[in-house]
Amino acid sequence: MYDPARLRAESEPDPVQLCEILPTSAGHIDVPSDFDVDLSKPDGVTLLLACIQVQQEEIADIPFALDRFTEMVLSDLRNVTRVAPQCPEAVLALLTVGTCWVPARRAFRSAKSLEMWRWVHRAFATGDGIGQTAEIDSGPADRALRDHVWGPLVQLALVRLAPVLFHLAHQYDMAGDLAPHYEQNVFAICLPRLSTGDEASIEALVHLTAYLSKQGKSRQANELGHALERFLFTCPAHPLAGAVATLLASARPAITHQAPGAIAAWAFQHVSLDPHERLSLHVAASAEDVNDDVRFATLMKQLVTVGAFIDAQNDPLQASRDRGSIFSILGPLQRPLLAAGRTDRLLEVLGAWKGVPADQLRDDRCVTLGNTGSGVWYRPGPGPGSGRADSLVRLTKALNRALGLALVTGGMDDTALIAPADDEKRTEHAAELETALRDHFDVEDLADYINEQDASALVPLLPSLVPTQALLARSGGPVPPLAASFRKPLPDRAVSRVQLWCGDAPAATAEVRLLAAIFSNNFIEVDLVTGPDVTQKRFLSEYQRDDYDVIWVVSHGANPPYEPDRAAIVLNDTETVHLDDLVHAAAPTASGRRLLVLNTCQSAAADMQGPYDDRGIARSVVGPGQAVVGHLWRVDGHAAAVFGALLAIELAAESTFVKAFADALHHFQDWRALDKHFDGRGIGALVSELLQELPEPTILDWGSPVFME
Repeated sequence: MYDPARLRAESEPDPVQLCEILPTSAGHIDVPSDFDVDLSKPDGVTLLLACIQVQQEEIADIPFALDRFTEMVLSDLRNVTRVAPQCPEAVLALLTVGTCWVPARRAFRSAKSLEMWRWVHRAFATGDGIGQTAEIDSGPADRALRDHVWGPLVQLALVRLAPVLFHLAHQYDMAGDLAPHYEQNVFAICLPRLSTGDEASIEALVHLTAYLSKQGKSRQANELGHALERFLFTCPAHPLAGAVATLLASARPAITHQAPGAIAAWAFQHVSLDPHERLSLHVAASAEDVNDDVRFATLMKQLVTVGAFIDAQNDPLQASRDRGSIFSILGPLQRPLLAAGRTDRLLEVLGAWKGVPADQLRDDRCVTLGNTGSGVWYRPGPGPGSGRADSLVRLTKALNRALGLALVTGGMDDTALIAPADDEKRTEHAAELETALRDHFDVEDLADYINEQDASALVPLLPSLVPTQALLARSGGPVPPLAASFRKPLPDRAVSRVQLWCGDAPAATAEVRLLAAIFSNNFIEVDLVTGPDVTQKRFLSEYQRDDYDVIWVVSHGANPPYEPDRAAIVLNDTETVHLDDLVHAAAPTASGRRLLVLNTCQSAAADMQGPYDDRGIARSVVGPGQAVVGHLWRVDGHAAAVFGALLAIELAAESTFVKAFADALHHFQDWRALDKHFDGRGIGALVSELLQELPEPTILDWGSPVFME
């Protein structure tokens, strides 16, 4: 006899213990060991997801722990059907999307685009882990959305992830397949909930509207804009009213009945705005007319207020994350300021963003380098033309091939990110990288413009791995320093005392012998630290003293791709100076600035996730009293040693730090004439030993040195 109840009971899976569902990650979740989950019941699955997310939130401030735990959970979920064969597909889709939401949200708050995309991708990926597949299969989530039992829960998970998804598509031109695929789902789910004040739906609508507007989908953007406009004027006390006002006042073209400026003025009077929202409204107003003194002064006052709040946290890591978010807010100002030739105001904005007091901000002439998809922008006017369309895509692909990265930029298939970043340099792609760099900006014209402006520094708002100084030197042009701190540099010290640190890097011993000979031959006192004396403790102690005009480190360096917090100077197998060690170790205060030479791999590299890369060894320790020479990527030890010798010769010749670096970099380009720079200095045998080990350098050798101040 047909018995629906019996058949249903037989088809439903029995409750399963948590340790069976999540065999590798359950031990990290604070629940009883015999905790059972009924994978056929929404209440049981919701409780399981809540337990996972509670644990994620507890370790959210430890990125490595959060990543590892999340990957463990996702790997376990891939294998759930082995212990619960009848587990509904919709349950796995719900748990996967919900598990990826916490790390995606954390990256969203920190303006880390690559981390955002990593977890959005994992929410829909078919493989088990980054690097195993680039395939995205939205089928399970799509079917789950239509499921009469699980659909409401999957809708909620999708709505929570939607702000990250559409922010990626709007702000970074990423998630190019997923965003259009889910725009109608989110539109249909969230718009009816607007009148209820549902916060998750409103936040999703804000980012969806911004995305639709940028995509030129004016009908949908206007429909949402008008609905959000009505909501704003009806519910000005809602917690997300400020975010709504910011969107509506910033949208161009307008998507509201009232003018954006009128909405901003009304919001200032009637909405409780947080400091970031208030800043966003001032940015929108200033971008309308960058020469309006009153608007600019108001903007700067708010920016200083926000910056002071960031600095008050006394946490360099969190400050870097917060500044990434603020830089995104300031983005709409960059193009109009560059177009109007108001690089003075742009430097004021950047200085305030960086927390530089107005009286310490550098006031010399700088050339600011902006970035577009078709080239680098430095002259006033509308920016580079379309003659080099997609040059940024070609450059990004070349950087990936040559340096073992997985960067993604607008117009590129963003599944390329899932190709593992192995951080390995590949010489066979060096010529391709040099060609892509030259296609992306006109180096000769940039050199002419620097000379025209009599510029003393560059402010590069470019990807951190672009070797601007080396390309200028290669073309025979001027080589200004990179203004990384935005503060007025103190006068250089005369080089009379140098401390050399000899780590375990290849050619380190040969390099320090060569450097010691160069400095000693010019009557410069040398303190050589080698062997068991090379310790983290001693280095940090010496770093904070005021005994040396130059501190020079020859060792390994590390800046793992997309993990700037793990950047370090690796002195030897047991002694490492981490980024935070240096950040918390104050350089001495003096009347002149010293030079820190980090002749180590990746010492000048930086975070590659935010819109502006300010988290890295060199960038974190430059200031008025300390300039830094470092390397952008992994370098051959013999090439680094030869460059180091050229720099030492120029420093010993009583050059300024900037001139010494520029001359050394120019000489380093002329490989066949290097011998003449070393002749007559009593170092011939030492140099020839290095030159014999090194073939003619490529851009991966001569392009890596950088001078920052």
